[in-house]
Amino acid sequence: MKIHDIIVTNFSGIFEENLRTEICNNGILKSVEADKIILDVRTDIEFIPLIISGIVKVMRRDGKGNGIFLHYLSQKQTSATAVTYAIENIKSDIRLETESNVMYIAIPSKVVISWFLKYSTWRSFYFKLNQQQTAYLIEKINDIAFENLEFRLIKYLEYSSLISNKNTISKKHFDIARDLKVSREAISRVLGKLEKDEIVTLGRNKIILN
Repeated sequence: MKIHDIIVTNFSGIFEENLRTEICNNGILKSVEADKIILDVRTDIEFIPLIISGIVKVMRRDGKGNGIFLHYLSQKQTSATAVTYAIENIKSDIRLETESNVMYIAIPSKVVISWFLKYSTWRSFYFKLNQQQTAYLIEKINDIAFENLEFRLIKYLEYSSLISNKNTISKKHFDIARDLKVSREAISRVLGKLEKDEIVTLGRNKIILN
């Protein structure tokens, strides 16, 4: 499928025609496999990825191997944080990493920035995404501060299931522990309890929500 057809199929109800034309003229359609980095920390924001299919994990990283899961990006979304960094011309302190095979349109940051003055539909799109992603982060901070690990883990699994539209979550205990910023042993212990309570069924590198 050509980029024009993809844009018409996905964004006709979101962006005005002139903006869709600009995406066609300036965007580059890309496909990447799972576990690939689209945007890394300490790098300039040279392009903004507009997700067409697949799931992208957004991580906060410090460049020293430490990080925490923030949220996912899925179809018809981009990272409002990355756009903000591009506007402010500062280096990224987030990582965008593919959770699955992903198709996206890479649009030069300078072009995206110019759209704020030209297209009301782009401004609406950005502000809606920014509100959604900020609200999720505030909720996440609240959970870390006030909720126990079992509650946070169930919520994480439900979110992962919702994004992937699957009851089976293919993740190692280590990966979940890294996302939630706790020890692998703690995750394994809580998952064992959830299995005993018949909330989940555990398999090899996968978790099934019952």
